[in-house]
Amino acid sequence: MGYRRVLVLIKQTAFEAYTAQQRIAAAAGHTLSYEAVRMNRLRERHDTHMMQVDRITEWLTARGVDMTSVMRDDATQDHVREADLVLALGGDGTTLIASHLIRDRAGPPLLGVNTDRASINDLATLYRSSEPVDMRRSTGHLCATTASGDMTKVLNEVLNGDVAPTELARIRCVVAGEELAPALNDVLIAHPSPGAVSRYSVHVGGAVPKYTDEYAAAEGRLNAQLAMPKSDLEKLQNDPTRTDVKKLGPPLWFHVRSSGLRACTASGSTAAMRSAGGEPMHYLSRRMQFMDREPIYHDHAPPPSDGHGFYEDGKEMCLRWNSRVGTVYLDGAHVTHAVKMGDRVTLSTNAPPLRLFTSAWFRRNHADRWPTLRKPDSAGEDDWIIE
Repeated sequence: MGYRRVLVLIKQTAFEAYTAQQRIAAAAGHTLSYEAVRMNRLRERHDTHMMQVDRITEWLTARGVDMTSVMRDDATQDHVREADLVLALGGDGTTLIASHLIRDRAGPPLLGVNTDRASINDLATLYRSSEPVDMRRSTGHLCATTASGDMTKVLNEVLNGDVAPTELARIRCVVAGEELAPALNDVLIAHPSPGAVSRYSVHVGGAVPKYTDEYAAAEGRLNAQLAMPKSDLEKLQNDPTRTDVKKLGPPLWFHVRSSGLRACTASGSTAAMRSAGGEPMHYLSRRMQFMDREPIYHDHAPPPSDGHGFYEDGKEMCLRWNSRVGTVYLDGAHVTHAVKMGDRVTLSTNAPPLRLFTSAWFRRNHADRWPTLRKPDSAGEDDWIIE
């Protein structure tokens, strides 16, 4: 089946953002200047991106595609609902932002095109240079193709319905009863100051009841009971008429002080989680990996596996935020949500999966690291071919 209505989300470049700030400053009678070397490089990157955007949109128009173009920061869920396919032009950041607008399983699939991908030589050499300006660019990990590569071939295959998207797990994050946008890569919960300690308690025993007003009241009764002398509490527990005393059971919480908590999906396991010492995961996995960042343990010697592990598909991680303030970061810093002391946060891979067109490189990168795994039944033949 082909796709008739295509929504094109276009990245706003850093050059545009900087020049917009300069115009605002000039309107206020101020002069705002940036380093000439960096601005010249950003201008080059901007020109390359816009040239590729024009090339792609002209190609879609010539092919007769019913196309709507929107800058990524202006796109809404209403735009997405009208589309059969979402095309993100930019890089991984633009692809992630587009994914947040696709909230349900019935939503359109997503195809990312990297308009200015770093070459293999760039990746190998730009870590060190003669200039103090970091000019590294997106690798396009989540993009199915590059504008300078086999873009027209991939677009033709997708529009003709010759290839199918890959179904990827996403993280469902609920803060104090409010469900946030699903995260494709990872979720970070931390104090907004990188120098501050993040305090939270993770529920580690049994099922967690839904956090309702009734539950909150019962929890308050339990806390009052735990403050009683042991003898008085035992009398209440042995009283058959006081069923409320045993309603919640014992408090089984693992208390953590760290630099924050990160949870990731399979597709995000080769990003920040991998850099922090986590494990790469097969791209079809629906497990959720978590890690406490720089945890503070007694004598700095945590028990084996504490602070890092996995939640199976369908299982929820529940925590209580114990710092005065905190921030939930969804797939980086673009989408954030405030969290305050006492808020309950649940994390799981119960979010609707995302149908993303992926590259063979993406599938190899998440499969070759697990050579002992058998080929999943739902994987295509090309998923295991090393080109």
